[in-house]
Amino acid sequence: MKKKLLIFILTLALWFVLAGKVNIHVFLLGAIICSIISLMLADNVFSFVQKKHELKGFFKKIYYIFLLISSFIYDVFISAIRVSRHAFEMKPSLSSRTVRIKTSLENLNSNAALVNFITFTQGSIAMDFDHLNRYYFIHWIDVHGEDEVEVKKALISKHEHLIAKIFD
Repeated sequence: MKKKLLIFILTLALWFVLAGKVNIHVFLLGAIICSIISLMLADNVFSFVQKKHELKGFFKKIYYIFLLISSFIYDVFISAIRVSRHAFEMKPSLSSRTVRIKTSLENLNSNAALVNFITFTQGSIAMDFDHLNRYYFIHWIDVHGEDEVEVKKALISKHEHLIAKIFD
């Protein structure tokens, strides 16, 4: 019963945050939906957390998620500065190219997460993924030689390492 009450309170609090206002209609609808969610999912959520992760492992994953998100925010900020610099140049010095990078991730969810982290930064897009050989085909707008390709591989491997810690 405590688990169901905890899930109900957490989902109702999330409901109020996402609804943006609290009145009797929002409260009643939220109470109905959150009670259904707590009745259906309370036992499954807690058993899943206990089976799959011990408490220490769960907090390690939270830590790696925090590192991944902070690394991603930093990369988005740096790429926004680089793309803005190219946008305001009189003669833009773009050297766009498609680069093939091999990944070591096995899980489909981890591959999807890595593709999203690549595509969400400005100036890059993941165009294709070769499932057999595990190659990403990424288009960058600013690649100036082979040494920079190695730097891009290092940037991808940083995210790849953190995503592997979270999903695998």
